[in-house]
Amino acid sequence: MDRVFRIQKHLWICLCLGILNAADALFTHQLLQKGGKELNPLMRGLYEQDPVIFLLVKFFFSYLIIAIGFIPLKRRVQVLLLLALVVYVVVISWHLIINIYLMRS
Repeated sequence: MDRVFRIQKHLWICLCLGILNAADALFTHQLLQKGGKELNPLMRGLYEQDPVIFLLVKFFFSYLIIAIGFIPLKRRVQVLLLLALVVYVVVISWHLIINIYLMRS
């Protein structure tokens, strides 16, 4: 019997990406509450419309990213996921640096 979903090699990358995307949403929301600026124009528009919509969209994308981990992907796409993971690690590191700086100020 063939299962609909199978554990794929890239699942751990997608899990990390989903978690980091959710963390990015929360950190961004926190910084925007303190007067920061969202650099992504699309997400800025969503946040200006309603912060709850912004968070729901970000969390929905986190769910989708994790779901992709169960779908077979070509090697090139897996490499792009790994690149996205590296970018998100940098983004979350930046959020942490900003938060540490704000706590000391």
